[in-house]
Amino acid sequence: MLSLIQLALRNLFAHRERALLLLGIAAAASGVIVSVSSLSAGVAEAQREAITTFISGDLNVGGFFKVHPDSIAPVVGDAAKVRGVLAKSVPEGCSVRERGRSFALAGAGRRRTGSFLVGMDVVGERGALERFRVASGSLESLARPRTLAISTTLAERLQVKPGDIATLFAQPVGGGRRNALDVEVVAITEKAGLLGESAGLLVSNDTLRELDGYKPGSAGVLQLVCGDTPVDVDALGDTLRESLRGAGFDVLPATNESYAEKQMPLLREGWRGQRLDVSTWEDESSFLSFVTLGLAALAVLVSAVVLVLVVIGLFVALSVAVRERTREIGTLRAMGMHRRSVVALFLMEGLLLGLVGSTLGAVLASGLCVALRGAVPLQGEISNLFFSGTLPLAPGLGLGLLSVVLVTLGAGLATIVPAARAASLTPRSAMEAL
Repeated sequence: MLSLIQLALRNLFAHRERALLLLGIAAAASGVIVSVSSLSAGVAEAQREAITTFISGDLNVGGFFKVHPDSIAPVVGDAAKVRGVLAKSVPEGCSVRERGRSFALAGAGRRRTGSFLVGMDVVGERGALERFRVASGSLESLARPRTLAISTTLAERLQVKPGDIATLFAQPVGGGRRNALDVEVVAITEKAGLLGESAGLLVSNDTLRELDGYKPGSAGVLQLVCGDTPVDVDALGDTLRESLRGAGFDVLPATNESYAEKQMPLLREGWRGQRLDVSTWEDESSFLSFVTLGLAALAVLVSAVVLVLVVIGLFVALSVAVRERTREIGTLRAMGMHRRSVVALFLMEGLLLGLVGSTLGAVLASGLCVALRGAVPLQGEISNLFFSGTLPLAPGLGLGLLSVVLVTLGAGLATIVPAARAASLTPRSAMEAL
């Protein structure tokens, strides 16, 4: 084997111009695969960060409460008991935060507009507040009672700015007349990309409870936030459902739907009381799965096209090399080299070209992605689609190794037919080529 490697290296050095060209092809293919895969992974990371900032935790324990069969509210009545069950399952490095869920109509003067209403623990979520993009005002001011942060889109519709007074209208638990609450606008938040107005109205949890008529011990949803800590949220969700059922709660089965998609079907059911729901961040953002799935499919398609081009290019180049090296191959056969050794020699050359070229391309592309990450500004719809104001790139060792393996295997595949042709040459070929 060592002698074959040495002979393959000598042949590559002897035909260095062709070898450099093939190395460039392999490097370019590997670089394209790494770049496209890094973009897909970066967008997935940015999407998860946006979702876990605005609308969901990594794992959510929410609920639906019905005073009578014709009304429903997204609230957990006995939040303290639920929090006690959840605390026993919180992995190290994760934390629990309380958020509120509702829908409200906002008004200013004669202007009205409706949007999702999100309640926050303003004091306990300083880190999350920093990830909201604020156009004007201060989100820290939400700690004051009866204050509101509103998205730029809704602010334009209502023609309000920080310091103005708006009125929130919401349906209380159990139906009846709508509650109305005058609030001070303290901040204008920028649109959350494709999440749109998922957090169009932002208030404190206490303000939301006052508006919707919830009792003090209630909570909209308890969210488990893990940040960079790796957690199998699906397995943890199954464990938590069993724990909650063991504590006497009625828990809904797992479905890949957001709470808003579950609410209307549950409203049509004829039960009353409290039911809990455990969902993951992927469930709550299922309506956005087309972004990551589309980019992943694009990465696979581009990688497949690039690999096909590499195989075709190497096949053509090595087929020409076999014809040019007829005398050399025939001489090796006359000196006693077996056919399988000739096949192994050409395969070794192809694999070496693929391995060296793809490794070089992966390293260069990964370095370029690291340099460009967060440095290329994005505007308009592209920024919304990628959930980031800058180009989100996430190169990793796994992506680099995958590109090296794929390109190297492609190079080996392209070498099979030329290697078989070379092995079919007889010693007499060398004499005929003289």
